[in-house]
Amino acid sequence: MQRKSAWKLRGILWATDVVTMLQRLSLLRNAELKDILQRCGWPVSGTKAVMAKEIQIQLHRSRLMTYRRSSPGALEPAENQLDEHRILSLDMGIKNMAVCLLKVSRQELLSREPAAPEIISWRRFSFFDHHDPKNGCEGENVQDMDFASASLAPLATALARHLITTHDPTIIAIEKQRYRTMGSAAVQEWTIRVNKLEAMLHAALRVLQEEGVWVQGAIHSICPQRTTGYWLGRYGLDDGIRKGAVTKPLKVKLVRSWLEKGHNVVYRKNNSLAADAASLFCKVSGQTKTKTGEKLDDLADCLLQGLAIIHWEIDRLKLLKDYE
Repeated sequence: MQRKSAWKLRGILWATDVVTMLQRLSLLRNAELKDILQRCGWPVSGTKAVMAKEIQIQLHRSRLMTYRRSSPGALEPAENQLDEHRILSLDMGIKNMAVCLLKVSRQELLSREPAAPEIISWRRFSFFDHHDPKNGCEGENVQDMDFASASLAPLATALARHLITTHDPTIIAIEKQRYRTMGSAAVQEWTIRVNKLEAMLHAALRVLQEEGVWVQGAIHSICPQRTTGYWLGRYGLDDGIRKGAVTKPLKVKLVRSWLEKGHNVVYRKNNSLAADAASLFCKVSGQTKTKTGEKLDDLADCLLQGLAIIHWEIDRLKLLKDYE
């Protein structure tokens, strides 16, 4: 059951044009401002004045806005925005990566009916799948690579090109990696490796944009804690504990219930690129792995991340409409 929102801004926006947006927001309580920020996927922090200013700034910024090459090394917002959004959500990792491609139209975002984006592609894979001996990674076994920049760069470039040419996305959402684990002073070596890969992937995609290979699109770095808090809070599952051991089964269970009931997201049964991954969730109950060892939390995370961007945009548009 979805949580009742404290979204009281609608009842305030009937005020005269003389009253500014900031003044209207100042009439709300802290909890109500936080609710607006969380529902739109914006940073939730600071004083009441800071939160109100953040809403005012972010209100006119769409995550689904695309950019085109304007000159060598430069991008600018595309003059004609697309009527159909193809959102590619990437769950980061080295051996365990996951990608989900969602399609949603602009009409669905503006409709009064609940949006149900279509899953076009959804799968897990290893970063090493994009290894090509001709690209400079030496050694008989790429799994034993030293993770130096020179070794990772060819694979990151190959992956970036693969994502663009295979999925033709308009938006790419990349899971933002943490720097430390549970506030520890130490930084794990594996964390450094994934952070390095994340940075290379952003750089490679940016180059493809500037060179005009990826004609129209945008890249976003998404904080996983923000996505988790949004979905678990929306469905009343957030008890304040954000440890992976607690949240991962909850997210898998949530995605499984959607697929079984046909809520929030749809896929075509004859599309094996989506149906194969969806079928894995029907084989488990509250587990993060299938009996054959497939990890479901990575698949769940990339789907939830892509859907969050869509829902954040829907709520932003509703807020913008009320403001106008």
